[in-house]
Amino acid sequence: KTYAFSIGAYIKEHFMTKQTYVFIIDEINRGEISKIFGELFYAVDPGYRGEKGRVTTQYQNLVPKDDVFANGFYIPENVYIIGTMNDIDRSVESMDFAMRRRFAWKEITAESRQSMLDDEGAWGGNKPEQVVINEIKARMNNLNACIIDKYGDEDLSPKDKVGLTKAYQIGASYFLKYGMYGNFEELWTNHLEGLLYEYLRGKTNVDEKIKRLHQAYNDTTTH
Repeated sequence: KTYAFSIGAYIKEHFMTKQTYVFIIDEINRGEISKIFGELFYAVDPGYRGEKGRVTTQYQNLVPKDDVFANGFYIPENVYIIGTMNDIDRSVESMDFAMRRRFAWKEITAESRQSMLDDEGAWGGNKPEQVVINEIKARMNNLNACIIDKYGDEDLSPKDKVGLTKAYQIGASYFLKYGMYGNFEELWTNHLEGLLYEYLRGKTNVDEKIKRLHQAYNDTTTH
């Protein structure tokens, strides 16, 4: 029995996958993340993961002596931290470069999340017919193409171009609001037009650009 137990313990320790834990911080840039992490700033780095990266925090005296972190806090190697952020939000802090180095970055584009429109649960019981969803996708794609000046063949001067990057493209969550109205013009007026005006604040020929964006939004042809 001792032999079998020893073999089992060895296999468990060296070959069995450890339980994975995921810690998600939604909209991670809505605070000064470096100050929020404090002494744990270094513990986030992959090179300091595990017990070798123990750090004594200012709250160490509050940790019970029999606690696993009694001799210092560390982030276990089987804990993954995921942070979400919208990097064009103007009311939040940008993440400093030192913290950026501690994360791998994955861009979530508007196009990659368009599958939300096909999800029954995303509509909260108000999912429209497939023909309407197809129209929503066409409108969304054409509007987003216009946002980055990839819509139509018109040769525009630099001052007449919308001049926004793909970071400003509008995602499927905005178009799910169609379920509230069942009307594309109300969706534009109540949710999209004001947002686009805000994006274009400070640029030239804003009204003309909004008009062009509206035209693209009303285009239901798949290009």
